[in-house]
Amino acid sequence: MAIKDDAYEIKVIKAKVPKKCICPDCGQEQPFKKYHEHWKKVKDLSLNKPMILTVQRLSAKCLNPSCKRRSFVLQMPEIKRYQRATERVKREAIDKNILDNIPYQRAAKSLARLNTSGSKSSIDRWKQREAEKYSFKEIIGKLNFSGILSIDEYKPRKAKHYDLIAGDALKWHILYLETIAFSSSRAGTIGRGSIEDFCWHLRELGIKPRAIIFDLLAVYPKQVRRVWPGIIMQFDYFHIMQKIHKHLKDMLIAFRRSLKGEEWQFHREELWENRWRLLKNMDKWNVTDHEIISELIQIYAGTPVEKALIFKEQLFEIFDMSRSKEEAYERKDKLFQERWWRGSRHLQKIMKFLMSPKFKYMITYLENKGIPRSGNIENMIKQWRDMERPRFGFKTEKGKQNHLKLYQMKHYLEESVFA
Repeated sequence: MAIKDDAYEIKVIKAKVPKKCICPDCGQEQPFKKYHEHWKKVKDLSLNKPMILTVQRLSAKCLNPSCKRRSFVLQMPEIKRYQRATERVKREAIDKNILDNIPYQRAAKSLARLNTSGSKSSIDRWKQREAEKYSFKEIIGKLNFSGILSIDEYKPRKAKHYDLIAGDALKWHILYLETIAFSSSRAGTIGRGSIEDFCWHLRELGIKPRAIIFDLLAVYPKQVRRVWPGIIMQFDYFHIMQKIHKHLKDMLIAFRRSLKGEEWQFHREELWENRWRLLKNMDKWNVTDHEIISELIQIYAGTPVEKALIFKEQLFEIFDMSRSKEEAYERKDKLFQERWWRGSRHLQKIMKFLMSPKFKYMITYLENKGIPRSGNIENMIKQWRDMERPRFGFKTEKGKQNHLKLYQMKHYLEESVFA
């Protein structure tokens, strides 16, 4: 029954009287015997005007003489005890915060447009209570982990510490993240024990990877093996190219700065305009890139520009054209024997990097089919930063992890947290 008013609409909801009920304390099923009733007002969503539900709440008497509980309130699907808003209101507010990625203040304004209300503190309380119903172990078990794990560190927004983040490299799922301690011996760096502890925690959550992809941090292989002996390890190709491109970029900048005088003004501008094209991976070149770079090779023959492009072609053959580890080693060693790159200190640094023991972890994907050379963790970190941005960073560890749990439930599993 609905009662209309100029300012708001009131809807009366009567409770269904059951034939039998179960006491929440003793668990005994028994005939319903009314003990008490009361009426409460609850806010609900409406497109026309504010909706107030006047809800009848029935209390049943426990007929079990050995039970200490005298009476109990019968549950209603959309209205919980002590709740002043329906589950629809809570669901809408949390969906706005998690799926639409808007902060509490804007979520509250969005509820106002649906003729109801919810303060920032109320929405936060709803969110935290729902998140605490779930555990990471339970959620990860439902995500059907692919077996290829990615791990990386990142610095949260407006924070003085680092977080470690773990993800599913094939499914692009963020699995878990937590704040880690700095090294006690080297200020501002990640502690080795923190990485091992993080991996042990992942193992406790039920994550059993057959392969792991991480960045170039030297401590990763040793720490990871302590937790998962015999695991296949791969350095993330993104970080490999990031390090190489840094030296190539420094090489091109140094050459551009050496072109002094007005007669070189056009060339300085040309190199600046094409700086990203020169560093672009060859497999991503389009028709325009091929035309422009062919002209640049002719113009800058014998200069660091030509050397950088030739060196990139050699790298492409090592990482993209090789079909086995043996072939990659053969191409790398052949490049090392050549002398044309030795006059550049930047290319020397890259070759030193390639000749290091780390190289075996750079090409793991060549002998292990199904393992990607990149863990896509940078894309997952970007997704998480997009969640941090409207909130100016998460204030607490608990709030951060609760947000991730609800995001996993709603975005990855597409399950209602109110089911």
